[in-house]
Amino acid sequence: MRFMPARLCAICVAVLVPLVAGDQSLRLPLPVAFENSAEYGWLKKTVLEKRVLDDLSDPNTWSFQGQGRMTFPSETAIEGMRHLRVEVNIHDQQPAVGRSSGLPAVAAVRSFSGEDWRRFNRVSFQIRPRMSGFHVLSLLVVLRNDGEEKVPDVYRREGNHYVTLPNNRWTHVVWEITPLARDKVTSLEFRYWVNKRIPDATDRVEFEIGGLELQRVKPDHFEGWNVAPDAISFSHTGYQLGMSKTAVSSSLEASEFYLLNVETGETPLRKPVRQLKTRLGEFQEIDFSEVHTPGRYVIVAGNTRTRPFRIDRNAWRETIWKTINFFYGERCGMEIPGLHDACHRDWQAVLDDRRIVMNGGWHDAGDLSQGAINTAEATYAMFALAERLQGRAEDPDLLERLIEEANWGLDWLLKVRFPGGYRIGFAGMNIWTNGIIGDADDRTRVALNNPNVNYLAATAGAAAYHVLKRRDPERAARALAMAEEDWRFAVKGEETPETQSTPAYAATEMELASVGILASLELYRATKRQEYAEKALELAPVVVNSQQRNYVGRGFPLAGFFYTSPAKKELFHQFHRGNDQAPIVAMVRLCELFPHHADWMQWYSVVALYSEYQKSVAETTQPYAVLPAYVYRDSDYLHIAEGDRYQSSREAYREQVLQGMPMGDGYYLKAFPVWFARRGNFGVLLSQAKGLSAGAHLRGDLAAARLADRQLQWVVGRNPFAQSTMWGEGYDFAQQYSVSSGDIVGSLPVGIMTRGNSDAPYWPAQNCYVYKEVWVHPSARWLWLMQDLAGPALVEGRVPSGSVEAVTFEDAVTGQSHSVEPDPAGSTFRAFLPAGHYRVRWDKQETAVTLLPGGRRTLDFRPGQLLDFTFSTETTSGNQMVLVLTAAGSGKQRFTIRTHNLKVAQPAQEVDLQPGRSVRLKWEASVHSNSAAWVAVVVPNDDLSQRKELYGRGRPPQPGR
Repeated sequence: MRFMPARLCAICVAVLVPLVAGDQSLRLPLPVAFENSAEYGWLKKTVLEKRVLDDLSDPNTWSFQGQGRMTFPSETAIEGMRHLRVEVNIHDQQPAVGRSSGLPAVAAVRSFSGEDWRRFNRVSFQIRPRMSGFHVLSLLVVLRNDGEEKVPDVYRREGNHYVTLPNNRWTHVVWEITPLARDKVTSLEFRYWVNKRIPDATDRVEFEIGGLELQRVKPDHFEGWNVAPDAISFSHTGYQLGMSKTAVSSSLEASEFYLLNVETGETPLRKPVRQLKTRLGEFQEIDFSEVHTPGRYVIVAGNTRTRPFRIDRNAWRETIWKTINFFYGERCGMEIPGLHDACHRDWQAVLDDRRIVMNGGWHDAGDLSQGAINTAEATYAMFALAERLQGRAEDPDLLERLIEEANWGLDWLLKVRFPGGYRIGFAGMNIWTNGIIGDADDRTRVALNNPNVNYLAATAGAAAYHVLKRRDPERAARALAMAEEDWRFAVKGEETPETQSTPAYAATEMELASVGILASLELYRATKRQEYAEKALELAPVVVNSQQRNYVGRGFPLAGFFYTSPAKKELFHQFHRGNDQAPIVAMVRLCELFPHHADWMQWYSVVALYSEYQKSVAETTQPYAVLPAYVYRDSDYLHIAEGDRYQSSREAYREQVLQGMPMGDGYYLKAFPVWFARRGNFGVLLSQAKGLSAGAHLRGDLAAARLADRQLQWVVGRNPFAQSTMWGEGYDFAQQYSVSSGDIVGSLPVGIMTRGNSDAPYWPAQNCYVYKEVWVHPSARWLWLMQDLAGPALVEGRVPSGSVEAVTFEDAVTGQSHSVEPDPAGSTFRAFLPAGHYRVRWDKQETAVTLLPGGRRTLDFRPGQLLDFTFSTETTSGNQMVLVLTAAGSGKQRFTIRTHNLKVAQPAQEVDLQPGRSVRLKWEASVHSNSAAWVAVVVPNDDLSQRKELYGRGRPPQPGR
């Protein structure tokens, strides 16, 4: 159990206070439903066997380390329990041994002479902190084993468990240790380090421990692709109308399931459970995608029943509110009730003899770090989502809250910058400082001139301008001026080790070009100045030529992934931060802004190849369809910089690669990245999902949007552990590593990891950095994904003047019909509809449309405006084919073919359509290279909004050839 500072309060807004800029409000963080947490469930488990580990009657079995003292009070605590007490001398400034050198640290250590604990799988104890001057106490519990398998492990993660505790009350803590070697246990340690260097005079910390037991319980599922026994893996948040709705199990005995509406008692669906055998094992799939009635449901299959979830037109909306709440809780420089006071007023950015107090923005993670990279990306994501809401005139309350939080990030970007392009890309921080400049707890960071940082800041500033230009023109002008300055510094700058904040934030040539394109295009949108367009067009070939265009791997051919540069020497891989969306978002935006450019088809084909690559690789992780990490080569390990085994090892690198799925020719597809101490995949996964969702909107690809949606479902419960990993969302969300601020509703951890060198998911009960550390990076990606995936599609259109007949939308799969009444005064119609494939009818006219979540589509039923056509292929022989277009409508129409890896003799054809008659047009085409995919796009009347696409795989390399 842990402290939930806002448990006792309702969701409310308190007194308004002036902040750095804008109208920011002091509010209580969102409360948590603790009864839905993993800890609540753990405490309810039946204890099958137990053993007293120490009754604390003999102090000689304990030792003490650090600054303070340990005593054994004679008085007993709850139910006569004996206990020990640790008092921390937080005012002793002597160097101490601990997680953070120089900070007061203590450890109460219970030693054992190599005991065998394998009969038990849980440690249980009671603990009571007594403190002042601190909002949370985070205690590290360490189990040490000296058997054949050492604990803690080589990466110093296994065997470490952090618990965050409420003040002045006994809390029962249980820690399942099933995954840990425990055949020769040498100690159990309780460690604490004070995250203040100069405490206030009234600050104090002590804690008491008692009730130590070993227990045996039915363990949680913690490793592998199979679903937790007796569980159904489903999206705890729910499912959006128009998207795929499935759940997964590994142990169902029932052959049938039904869906129960818990609000009405109705059972709208009863259906067989589908048996599946995939590369990952045997599963049962529960598919209820055809259910289209909003409501609160449970799945029932025999004796197994889920907890309630929603089917809704905007199922993800509450996760947006909760993610914003997490950012609010991570605000630096202001009081957040129950979490922290106004902080870091003596944290300074430095350039020569100039200094800026750099508090503000958001703390980066479970520690208190900060920097322009994460702040700019989060600010941009918020403004991007806000621009969509603003442009569609939807959800005004959410819009206002998004803009408020985005402005907090913008404030910091405007504030912490020096002339000449010098910024703080990243600055580490792990203590609360006293706010007095000039004493021993000051923190400083030298500003650097890094083009990646400046491009990201420019992107955020331009996005702010788009949203604020009418509601706050002065602030919008400041943001735009900052963005233009930062862009110029980025163009002049150079990415070198001397300009990088840390290697973890370095950008490859391909990434830097991608973020440069996006920054340039956001500024072009804002100013229409040609220099921004020219820079984007100059950088575009770097991205195009960094993509693997031909298939590789004879066993499982793939193309569409990226290298770090056009030289194609190193495959693009990341393992912590993810920037996989960068090249795709850049190409999408180029296609949108320059529809008639000669290179348009090159850009479009990059997106198409990447999207199809992602759809192909997702088949290897069915039934979850979670996106695998990357393609690797067997020889990659020869080129890594090898350090100690804690950081990197060529041997471990190669073993991890070989755990992936063989593709042939020395290529491997891995579900998780190659990594060492720093593990957790949400940064990579959600970045890939953003690339997929952005590409889906460009291509009108509903299947890709649904696949991106499944990545969100994985995060909130549709995973092997049947756990939501967003704290305070769904069910069985477990404690996270947030040692400074405590748990915050809406936080996401770094993410699900692997164990050792395996390539299977691993999610133990223990809580340690970095995999369970809260981090703003995946949360920023979550909000950016919401721009593409949250909510229904908006359909707008025109009918002839004075018409009153409704426009009818019939879902091609479910048959559900939606009628939209036009406004007789303006002869316009407007509706929000679920994603799907529709036949749209008005009067005697009809057409087919595909609507994507969060998308926007325009239709015009006035005379001579509506065009309905299909696009398909007829294969002839060899590398020859015929492209066939069948069109219906009226008037003269011109259709133009744009192609990648196809040759078409006469790309444009014209036809005069007559009402009630359809016409077939044909183009003979030949494939340039059979070792690559081809793409064809047909555009009617130069109107790219009505385009249709064909995609073909060519002839990938065949096994044995």
